Amino acid sequence: MKRRILMMVLSVLLVASMLIAPMSATAASKKTVQILQVTVDGARLRSGPGSSYEVKTSVSNGSKVFYLGKEKDSFYYVRTDHGAKGYIYKGFLKSYGACYSNQVYYATHRAKVYKKASTHSSKKTTLSKGQHVIVYQVKGNWAYIKTLGGTGGYIKKSALKKAK
Repeated sequence: MKRRILMMVLSVLLVASMLIAPMSATAASKKTVQILQVTVDGARLRSGPGSSYEVKTSVSNGSKVFYLGKEKDSFYYVRTDHGAKGYIYKGFLKSYGACYSNQVYYATHRAKVYKKASTHSSKKTTLSKGQHVIVYQVKGNWAYIKTLGGTGGYIKKSALKKAK
């Protein structure tokens, strides 16, 4: 009887350790990405960290960008939702939220986003090639995504590629 109870306890511990180990490794490998909101109209995305650097594009008030983990001379290195990388003065940005880096994808081509996981469903929006989104769930050939503008819907998984 004692041997049977001991074997059962050991079996439970073994199963528990097998379940907990992958979860802790996964949690440790998940890197977060900060999402920042632009607070002025026409914030300049520059090629370097300073006002003397070339302006790549302007970013509208209310737009969201991904913070890429570098700060230099009061400028943050960011990626826009359309994939452009550069520096924006940190005084023009405020914290908006965060996601895991493994959730950030981009559209490999112009692609429709649907209300439901079906091409027969109504269309919610269309992603442009290179537009970055956050993937929340994958089911079969479909992914539930949200744009940085907040529009959520389903897109064919084949239309997305993981951002680097």
